[in-house]
Amino acid sequence: MRSCNNHPLWHNQPLRLTDEERNNPFLVFQDFFESFHLNDVREQLWNWLIEVVSSPNSISSEPLERSNHFYLYEKIEAVIEACYIIRNQEPPQLQNEEEISVVPV
Repeated sequence: MRSCNNHPLWHNQPLRLTDEERNNPFLVFQDFFESFHLNDVREQLWNWLIEVVSSPNSISSEPLERSNHFYLYEKIEAVIEACYIIRNQEPPQLQNEEEISVVPV
């Protein structure tokens, strides 16, 4: 599945999530961390970054481009760590199903 789309209706909208995952994004965290350990994700991200920045055919030939890749790497790693914490926390208990609200994306 393509994860970049320039269609105006899909701009800044999740493209990969199922309807069920849109309604309950915690399912994505659960699935991700059942598939990968946190340290393995860090290692793979680092390997990707090194390949992008230092390979002979790198897409990052300018210092600003390389800096932007490092910045994105740091932010992605922080998001993954936050997801890890959220996934491992006990979800808040709701009194009844009527209290569940879904925020449109």
